Amino acid sequence: MGTFDGIHRGHLALLKPLIAQAKRVGAASVLVTFEPHPRCVLDPDHCPPNLTTLDEKAWLLEQLGLDHLVVIPFTPQLAALSAAAFMQRLLRGMQLRRLVIGQDHRFGHGRRGDPSFLRRFGARHGFTVEVIPTLARGRAPISSSRIRRLVLLGQMRAAAQLLGRDYFFRSTVEHGAQRGRQLGFPTANLRIAPNKLIPATAVYAARVDLDGQTHDGALSVGFRPTFGGNTLTVEVFLLDFDGDLYDRLLTVSFVQRLRAEKRFATVPALQQQMAKDVENARRILGGASSAT
Repeated sequence: MGTFDGIHRGHLALLKPLIAQAKRVGAASVLVTFEPHPRCVLDPDHCPPNLTTLDEKAWLLEQLGLDHLVVIPFTPQLAALSAAAFMQRLLRGMQLRRLVIGQDHRFGHGRRGDPSFLRRFGARHGFTVEVIPTLARGRAPISSSRIRRLVLLGQMRAAAQLLGRDYFFRSTVEHGAQRGRQLGFPTANLRIAPNKLIPATAVYAARVDLDGQTHDGALSVGFRPTFGGNTLTVEVFLLDFDGDLYDRLLTVSFVQRLRAEKRFATVPALQQQMAKDVENARRILGGASSAT
């Protein structure tokens, strides 16, 4: 039970034992999460961008082998419920046998739903509570906010160490200005989901999954300054690929930042740099392995 933005290593420390235990005892594994992020309702001025959209979260959880994902719309009315009232509502929808939470998880009005409350409540309603210690890396806990800061700085290797995999977009390809095609590097423009966290403007080495096949790629996040652009785009060039990608679903993983975005004086200078970017991406990806 929780927000679980990013499904990072700290979350996996809860989810993997939960799924394994449920299988052992013949029960269903269930994750209860909230949409949107509670802070976007309670403190809209500080609404955190999503490391994972709801669709991406569901896709990751399915890969882990989770049986059910329960998404509860987070509203001011829900926030006003006491911890006991929230749990009573939850029990109407499932026969709860074991609840696994992180040690820092709090819920209910006034954040009074803590591990000690849940243990007392569980004893009265026939379920046990397991509290998983917070996972740390370095001297700090692994957290969604810590990963967001790294992604915003373009530090993708460091973010991947905390996520347990590369940061990714799972998105469909939409029509763009065809600039890449004119330059000799046809790029796939990714549709950006609302409130999805976009990494620092830069060029990145990337891996692209298309229909179960993995391709190396060079990815640009930016405004196309050489052409006077003012719209942020995320576009990826698939190395050694020739085919129509419009409306196809891609999973694009950011592996490593190659260079900052910059404005070039001439189009040929940009083309020359793009060729270097592709070769750098090829070299990095030839020796790169994901954080998993």
